[in-house]
Amino acid sequence: MHPRFRVWGGVGAVILVAAGCTSAGDPAPSPSSSPDQPVKAAPIKTEGLSKDSICKITLSDAQQKTLGVWKAEPMDGKGETSCYFSLTPDTDNAAGYVVSLFENEEALLGTADATEASPTKAVPATVKNRTAARQVMFGKTWKSSLAIDIGGGRFLYVERYSPMHVVAEQDLNSQALKVAEQVLSNLDGKGSQGA
Repeated sequence: MHPRFRVWGGVGAVILVAAGCTSAGDPAPSPSSSPDQPVKAAPIKTEGLSKDSICKITLSDAQQKTLGVWKAEPMDGKGETSCYFSLTPDTDNAAGYVVSLFENEEALLGTADATEASPTKAVPATVKNRTAARQVMFGKTWKSSLAIDIGGGRFLYVERYSPMHVVAEQDLNSQALKVAEQVLSNLDGKGSQGA
């Protein structure tokens, strides 16, 4: 049993504002780029990605082995395809990663709810020249997540989760970022051969 990940309300709003998108997912008009804005990366093509392929495409076998993945389990839902990369068979002290692709803003925001976790405010971030939002959750399970605009109105969500007080917040953040970068490289077709 995997803890169901949740994107908190602030994440979607931060990423859409930071990305300069309208509610339709189209880029908002911008007079010019500035050094403070990330370079707009080309949209990542996700056609053909399915529940059957998401685990192998987002993280290669070699990358999964390096991370210590015990089990990779695909799941899908309305407008999303996900893979849970469990680092332990201990369901009472679950630890691992979640990688999800959302087909649109509605699907991303549709996962938001308020459970026992106590989220920090979502903050703007940049991952491989892509606009993102980062958020940390504290509760029985600690989570660090990144929601990344991959273009075409679609979003990549990467989460690192661990039992509370087992992994420091800074380490959760850096581990989530590293996996997000690997996934983006793999989806872009540039890094699927290794870590």
